[in-house]
Amino acid sequence: MAQTVIINLRIPSLTLRTEPLGEVTRISNDAIRFITPMEVESIPKVGDVLTMEAAPGMTFTCDVLTVNWRDTDNAFVVACRYSKRTIAAHEYHALLNAPQWESRPLL
Repeated sequence: MAQTVIINLRIPSLTLRTEPLGEVTRISNDAIRFITPMEVESIPKVGDVLTMEAAPGMTFTCDVLTVNWRDTDNAFVVACRYSKRTIAAHEYHALLNAPQWESRPLL
């Protein structure tokens, strides 16, 4: 039986350069999480690798860090970390602009 969980995704910070020798901008994602509901057949376990979608045809993997029940949402919250050490600018922008993902500050 499928069940809805809430994915709480942490992504790495990134550096953007406007042109080859242009201005450099650092985007810190330490205090931001990307949230989305997801239907799963079984509740993921710590250490599992999930495949997520940022845009149609653009997928990425994330590692499950913790799984906790949240009474207020009546759902399991699956805390994940982007699997790669860095995130490409186009992947970051796809995730940021994806309607199914919501960025939330940790405060």
